[in-house]
Amino acid sequence: MKYALSLMFLMLIQTPLYAQSLSVTTERDIAISRQMINDKRNTALAFNMSFTEAEKDAFWPLYRKYRDAMSNVASRQLDVIIDFANHFDNMTEEKAQELLDRNLIYEEQAIKVKQLYVDKFRRILPNIKVARLMQIESRMDTAIKMKLSEGIPLME
Repeated sequence: MKYALSLMFLMLIQTPLYAQSLSVTTERDIAISRQMINDKRNTALAFNMSFTEAEKDAFWPLYRKYRDAMSNVASRQLDVIIDFANHFDNMTEEKAQELLDRNLIYEEQAIKVKQLYVDKFRRILPNIKVARLMQIESRMDTAIKMKLSEGIPLME
């Protein structure tokens, strides 16, 4: 269960809080970590995107909506990780199938959110900047997923 708590902490730093199930100290730590990651995202984008004033004014409000939408999907992915951790010692074929199916649904939802917002970003930014934006997002998401996967044991 120790790995489950580590996973929850790592995943929660990019997702909305589950206040009813976490202690105040854990909530505060997660909120601080999430803010640090968001700050790193914003800094990386500001440094790498070279926005004009008009682009910057249009981009940041839309980007915040995009991150909120992605966080909502990540919250549901967190539910799968928690469910996996809770059933790790007594995993059944049926539960494994359910977890896999739910995870695939949420991966599809993440792709749909990205597609929706790429279309919106294209209305305010040149395609080269939209591609760069998605590259930066992908790199950051991959780093977080790699860190998460280190703590998730393989099913037996």
